[in-house]
Amino acid sequence: MKAADVARLTQEAFDQERAKTLATCTQCHGAGFAKEQLKLSDGLIRDADHLMAEAIRIVAGLYQDGTLAKPASYAAAFPDLLTFHDAPTPIEQQLFVMFLEHRMRTFQGAFHASPDYVTWYGWSELQRDVADIRAKAEELRRARRIDAALEAAAKPKR
Repeated sequence: MKAADVARLTQEAFDQERAKTLATCTQCHGAGFAKEQLKLSDGLIRDADHLMAEAIRIVAGLYQDGTLAKPASYAAAFPDLLTFHDAPTPIEQQLFVMFLEHRMRTFQGAFHASPDYVTWYGWSELQRDVADIRAKAEELRRARRIDAALEAAAKPKR
């Protein structure tokens, strides 16, 4: 991350980048307006991150209860967003798309002051992702219960 310069890892680095952004915005807009828009965008990204956290917790729960088996390549029984497109399960593929596509579109739309883009290509997709991940998790758990019941019924009775 540090080499790619995609994250501000210190408050000082964040503040420097924020000052550059404000300097750009205030070439056309008033400083008060620009600061308020950035504040609103920060809040939207916080909300998007809460949705991401919920989805990550749902998938983590599938590992914790044994519904998903830990892949050999994973350091822990926990979803790994850094596997990117190599995520081993469909539900984790969706989590990957949620993070790298829909959250990013939310970010881009918010900080480029594009309410249409942020709504239809970012936020709405994040909401749909969480709903789908919730439903898929329940389907996986239901299938696991059915498989366990069928295995138990197939065992010879003594």
